Amino acid sequence: MQIVRRCDSLDATASLGAQLAGLLRPGDVLALEGELGSGKTTLVRAVVAGLGLDASMVSSPTFVIANDYPGSADSPPVVHVDAYRLGGADELDTIGWDRVLDGSAIVFVEWPSRIGGALPEQHAQVRIAQLGPESRRFELEIPSGWLDRPGLLQLAKQPESREATVCPVTGAPVPADSPTWPFADERARMADLYRWMHESYTITREIKDADLEQGE
Repeated sequence: MQIVRRCDSLDATASLGAQLAGLLRPGDVLALEGELGSGKTTLVRAVVAGLGLDASMVSSPTFVIANDYPGSADSPPVVHVDAYRLGGADELDTIGWDRVLDGSAIVFVEWPSRIGGALPEQHAQVRIAQLGPESRRFELEIPSGWLDRPGLLQLAKQPESREATVCPVTGAPVPADSPTWPFADERARMADLYRWMHESYTITREIKDADLEQGE
């Protein structure tokens, strides 16, 4: 199954990463393909954040080959491999490839072509094309073993177009593709919810009969 998503901002990429995080399971392997600077590590960071882990840990593992991001009680660990400096699959032993594929972690592999057929058959491919400074096109090839997972249809659905707005809580501008739209961030969204739950909203004009009729 192929899924194509266009993300025109970092917020949109963060939203895609959060949706992808909800789909993934321990043992999943994703091969990330794209030119230098296309956003492979950015996508990994978005997924790690979506898993509820510390996204500040995520960095390109070009020189160390593999980074391990510890999991939590609610999320599996993540292993982030950059195969660019490897000469072939026979060099994978240097990073403990058998341990990486033991089924306990979600695994991302940048430059997968460098390690040939070392990836398991049931892996996902993610091709990233840079369209602009923050705009990216993501093409995801989903393996057959994932097709019955909850969240797949939502991942395949391109978000409806919306207009940029102003946060009703903070007054800050909110991009159309912000994952917390129409609020500036999650804190503003929760503040708005708190106001409704505690009846903090008030009507500043006299209630008229027409208002009551509309309510019926």
